[in-house]
Amino acid sequence: MISVSTTQRRTWVPFVTVFLALVLLVLPAQELIRGFLPDWVSLALIYWALALPTRMRVSFAWLAGLAVDLVTLGIPGAHALSKAVLVYLARMLALRVRTYPLWQQGVVVMLLLGLEVVLLAIVDLVTAGGLGELHRWTAVIVGGLAWPLVYTALRRSRHLANLSH
Repeated sequence: MISVSTTQRRTWVPFVTVFLALVLLVLPAQELIRGFLPDWVSLALIYWALALPTRMRVSFAWLAGLAVDLVTLGIPGAHALSKAVLVYLARMLALRVRTYPLWQQGVVVMLLLGLEVVLLAIVDLVTAGGLGELHRWTAVIVGGLAWPLVYTALRRSRHLANLSH
């Protein structure tokens, strides 16, 4: 017997949420506020790597990072490298981290975002001879604190899209 499901899986939802995160990244903000804004693209990529580790590809993270490099006029490949490493590590930790309470997930997310900042600082040091923007560390803390909100919003979108593990 053939079963016809009335609910369709919307596999495009992760791509759209990462694109919306990219839009949030480039929205104009005052310089004082910009230092406190988390990297929305990284948060979205971490969520999808934790929620759907078998579907979130490192190559997609690399392309998303390349898009960040393009829209921010950064060093080509810097964010691509950092986001690829970020998703790789999140995928490796996914089965363990998903069992943690939300506040502990926020700590893990903060550590992942901190590692990304270290990678970007190394790239800045090698290419430009400086450490780049040191205010990135405040964005790491805010990103960890914002994780419960990001998690809740993206989890809701995943359930509405009928995407399961």
